[in-house]
Amino acid sequence: MKKERILTDNWFLRESESTEVMKIPQMPMQVHDILYHYGKIGDSYQWGKTEDCRWVNDKTWIYGTDFEIEPQRPDAKSLDCGKYVLLLEGLDTFAEIKVNQKTAGRHHDCYLPCKMDISPLVKPGKNTLEIIFTPVKEELKKTEETYRDIVAEGLVEPCRFLRKTFHDFTTYLGNDPDFYKAGVFGRTVLYEISDGLQIEDMDVQYSLNEALDTAKVQIHTAVSDGNVQIHTALSGGNEGGGIYRVRAWILYDKELIWEQEKPAGESFIAGIEDVHLWWPAGYGAQYLYCVQAELLRDGQVIDTWEKRIGFRKITMQGMLDFQINGRTVRLWGANLTPDQGYTLCEDTKRTERLLELARDAHVNALRIWGEGTGFGEFLYNFADENGILLWQEFYCGHAQYPDVEEVKEKILQEAEYMIKSRKHHPSILLWCGGNECYLSRDFAAPQRTYLTAEFFEYDLKRLCLRLDPDRYYHVNSPFFGSYSNEPGKGDTHSYTNSWYVPGSDIPLFASENLRVSFPGVKTLKRYLKRDILPKPVRRKHGELPWPQEYESITSAESWKKIPCIEEFYDAEEPEEMVYQFGAAAGKYIKDSVERYRRGRKADDGTMDRICKGHFIWKWNTTFPHIYSSVLDFYLEQKMPYYFLKRAYEPLSVQAEVSDHLYVWLVNDTGMSQEGRITAELFDMQENRFVKREEIPVKCKAGESVMAGRLDSFGQFTRDKMIRVTFRDAEQNIAAQNHTFMDIERHLTFPQSGIKMWREKDMICLKAEQFARCVELSGEEDGDPYWWDFQDNYFDLFPGEVKRVEYGNRHKRGTIKAKAVYDKTCAELNI
Repeated sequence: MKKERILTDNWFLRESESTEVMKIPQMPMQVHDILYHYGKIGDSYQWGKTEDCRWVNDKTWIYGTDFEIEPQRPDAKSLDCGKYVLLLEGLDTFAEIKVNQKTAGRHHDCYLPCKMDISPLVKPGKNTLEIIFTPVKEELKKTEETYRDIVAEGLVEPCRFLRKTFHDFTTYLGNDPDFYKAGVFGRTVLYEISDGLQIEDMDVQYSLNEALDTAKVQIHTAVSDGNVQIHTALSGGNEGGGIYRVRAWILYDKELIWEQEKPAGESFIAGIEDVHLWWPAGYGAQYLYCVQAELLRDGQVIDTWEKRIGFRKITMQGMLDFQINGRTVRLWGANLTPDQGYTLCEDTKRTERLLELARDAHVNALRIWGEGTGFGEFLYNFADENGILLWQEFYCGHAQYPDVEEVKEKILQEAEYMIKSRKHHPSILLWCGGNECYLSRDFAAPQRTYLTAEFFEYDLKRLCLRLDPDRYYHVNSPFFGSYSNEPGKGDTHSYTNSWYVPGSDIPLFASENLRVSFPGVKTLKRYLKRDILPKPVRRKHGELPWPQEYESITSAESWKKIPCIEEFYDAEEPEEMVYQFGAAAGKYIKDSVERYRRGRKADDGTMDRICKGHFIWKWNTTFPHIYSSVLDFYLEQKMPYYFLKRAYEPLSVQAEVSDHLYVWLVNDTGMSQEGRITAELFDMQENRFVKREEIPVKCKAGESVMAGRLDSFGQFTRDKMIRVTFRDAEQNIAAQNHTFMDIERHLTFPQSGIKMWREKDMICLKAEQFARCVELSGEEDGDPYWWDFQDNYFDLFPGEVKRVEYGNRHKRGTIKAKAVYDKTCAELNI
């Protein structure tokens, strides 16, 4: 039987020129975290700053441990049977691996695991393992010398020859451009294969019939001795011979529905009837099947393998226009960046929270960014179980890549590993060559052909077709058109605050869309490491839109990417500045996402929705940093999170303010909707609705319907607002929305008189007059984080009760509710 041993104990770290040995408190753990644990460096590296730890880059770092191997015979002096395979799941990045002081191999790619046969180097009893990491600067210098002619042309940066995390070399995510992480970030696993054979991989492919109720499943187990894969039925083996067979079976809901046994090397074909389909969130359940296999020698199990699959049929009707199981599914999602930037060691608790907050915000798709780092199986399993579709990119981004075989071969190896290890996940929608590779060319040298165009357009595509022919391969993001970012041809990155992009009002697919906003005051204080925040000042010509002190935690000309803060009152206090930026970013999200979801102009005379999807840039914050994320570094929801959540509600009723007032119903629920829309005109001064109209509406699944115009409201002053409410056939409120008729800077809001009380696990709020942007906050023993209010930063009409659930982290404490222009707040002790 193959034995797996995870090496977690007795690890040490030392610098190559020092005798000081530091016992590593837990593994995996990277160098900076270990040095911080021992007080060798401060915490500035966790902000991505290198002022007190730049010296770490100059050193060679050695990880070491030992492990025991028990011989089959107590008196044995050598290991004369079986194999010993070492798997290093994550090395960052330039490593030499030694076993018993002898070199077992080298590894120079942080996107690939390192696997090697160390059988010739191990012995009975105690063995030593060392992993030696050489400085990144040395590798950069070698690259500059080896490829000096290419580098001299100025099109390719030296770091693009290296397969190390992209943004160790830039400031984009908030870190200094020389924050070179180093060390072990994945598990270290020793496999003892006493029989010599193992299942290297299990490939599972399937097809569905026209009715989508019967599946043909092909299962192939790659049985290997570590060097040669067995393609034919196999007998023989170690002393005494033996017969090798593979048993495969499929479980549904823990019930055995199919099984078969064959000689090792043969494939299986299973027919599954009455298939339960896997659906994306909002369209049906996420039914999963478990495929398992075991390798037998003379009837004894010597290795096992398992994969979970889901049956679904994905077709693309047009560019990025997907049908899943015969239903059109538009993608309303977000871009994932690395969970945290100062280490590559994955924290699954943080990943889980990122994903839960996405699920709760009606996100049905996530783009795994090509300039990021890899996520572990946890993310893919969560996506499978919750119906979140994944746009999976290979790890290339915003640069020219050298037309050098060694570099291209490494990227192909990474892509092959990713496809083989992930393609069984039903959540993976497509593969993509990378992020903004061609777009970077458009900026830097628009007249030149992209250096590795053939690689992205043909080599990677051929690899995908060979290994996973049923999934779409998207060359790059963005891509297609007369320039790579053309909104009407492919996907587009909608940075329309700093770029003029023709046709961007309703793009085909907005795979990035952003406006910069601030986190809450409590988080800003942690970002800046100060209790008193600098006050905003009135902006003058040529000045930044925020105090100079914030520049240390911004990047990428973020001052250019701000929302229309001029539509809001000038801020004089930090709290007002946070509101001004957050509300402006929220307004932009509401306006743009609602427009994309309508997908057409009211007078187009067609039912076709042009826009097939939208991904907010970005979901999370990698370093403590001010940019456009909707979650801060501590995984707290920023104000725009709630605007996005409301804009992504699958059933959306909308009031469009244009040359006329148009009322819309947008239906991404997967079911037809029928009922009535009530449109009302609210007067804040009179504190009541002064006009009303009802409009019957029918809206099929996947449609947007312009239900009617509100010309009957006639002429009125712009200090009013429109509220629209959709009630279904049973008169239940199924969707509600409202919009202002003027910018906030022109409006005067009353004191709302909010009252708050508790009913079971919900808080209830009621206002006497219109309450603008009610913020809920909580605190328990000084902890203000993760109250997870179901809704927040919402408007409240007078006399109506708003019920809000909150998370289960806090069982007691104080909750406050305050409308932004109120002078007092309501408090509730729970």
